[in-house]
Amino acid sequence: MTLTSFDSAHSGIGRRSFIAASTAALLAGLMPPRSGAQSTSGAPSDVPPFVRRGLPGPFHAALKPLEGSWTVEKRIYVAIGTKDHPAVSRNMTCRRRWFGAGKHLEDITEGSLGDGAYYRMGVLGFSTLDRRYEWATFDALNSNSMLYTSAALNTPDARIVLAGVFTDPGLLGESYAGRSIPMRTTLDILGPDRHVIDLHFMPHGEPEVLIDHSTYTRV
Repeated sequence: MTLTSFDSAHSGIGRRSFIAASTAALLAGLMPPRSGAQSTSGAPSDVPPFVRRGLPGPFHAALKPLEGSWTVEKRIYVAIGTKDHPAVSRNMTCRRRWFGAGKHLEDITEGSLGDGAYYRMGVLGFSTLDRRYEWATFDALNSNSMLYTSAALNTPDARIVLAGVFTDPGLLGESYAGRSIPMRTTLDILGPDRHVIDLHFMPHGEPEVLIDHSTYTRV
């Protein structure tokens, strides 16, 4: 094969590789390096509007007290516990870290509860376009996820209320299995070293039920 024919056979691949590499470099240049939840006020002035609209801002900064390592006291009031005699665990740990250039807060909580192991992964963030907090959790008990959103907000606050709907596998009893249950999660940031998260189920036409009460203390 001559040099000319070699160039011809590989020119398409070369062009595609060059375009892919150039595009990746361009996108990398549009995303300024960030650590933790930071304000958009320090963003370069030449950042395109569509990138700027996704940068962390004051609502992300309001979540900064949640990052780090925590001990968790968890009380469960259904299934393995009741309102008067909740199942209690005091040996859980929680680790939270920012990812996605400070846009999303990952939550890994694990330990033991009752006679079994407990695991839950959550992701908490703020949609700057929708102006709302968004919270998604995935655990070792349910095959479905739990998804929550807050109302549209104008200013950050130390109390965050999020609502969602959960398909109950029977936590409230076998008669509830497969039913869609409205739910509410409240997050109260009590300071840099302590916060509380409560989960309520709100079955249609019935009083709401406190499902889970968790107190977090910084390690």
